[in-house]
Amino acid sequence: MIGRMDAALTKLVDDLAALPGSDRLFNPYTPIDDPLAAVRRANLLHYLNDMLHFAPRVILIAEAPGYRGCALSGIPITSERIMLKGIDRWGLFGDGYRPTSDHPQGVAEMTATILWNALVEHVDQPPLIWNTVPLHPHKPGQPQSNRTPTAAEIRMGQPFIEAALALYPIDTILAVGRKAQYALGELGYDFIPLRHPSQGGKPEFISGLKQAVG
Repeated sequence: MIGRMDAALTKLVDDLAALPGSDRLFNPYTPIDDPLAAVRRANLLHYLNDMLHFAPRVILIAEAPGYRGCALSGIPITSERIMLKGIDRWGLFGDGYRPTSDHPQGVAEMTATILWNALVEHVDQPPLIWNTVPLHPHKPGQPQSNRTPTAAEIRMGQPFIEAALALYPIDTILAVGRKAQYALGELGYDFIPLRHPSQGGKPEFISGLKQAVG
């Protein structure tokens, strides 16, 4: 069973690495011969393996990697700073994870900080964290920017949502933001909608999270 799960997780990461990028869509996991991409693939695989031990019944799906978050760490809605410091409450992250920036403490991201602080305070066990769009949408030729993903990019990510759901005993889906809600609605899944914590949405996000897991 362990061998089959290892193979399934590796296939998921490899399939992500095979997705084509563009001048407005950055794939953090490719090219294969890029040492930084290899670090991000290893971080994501490490995270997916660690989450097997928690057997998460809840998945939290957000929009897409941000240039200060997943685009550097390789882990959805998780900044390098959170990844390197670790989540003491659950013994998650920390040792074995590596940054791809040259910041001594890792780069921080506001959305990741809000989300993980809320999870630690209000949730008993860590949910699986995933993105609707697995690649980083940015403005043309401006990799250090974020933009709203297109409908085509959302559909590109839908098979990876299904793949992630199939790997863990998920029975509750939290959809953070309208893009996640749109994607899950198209797939026909039941979900609990949550406000995205950015742009003043922090109080509403936390309130919705508390209701969803209470």
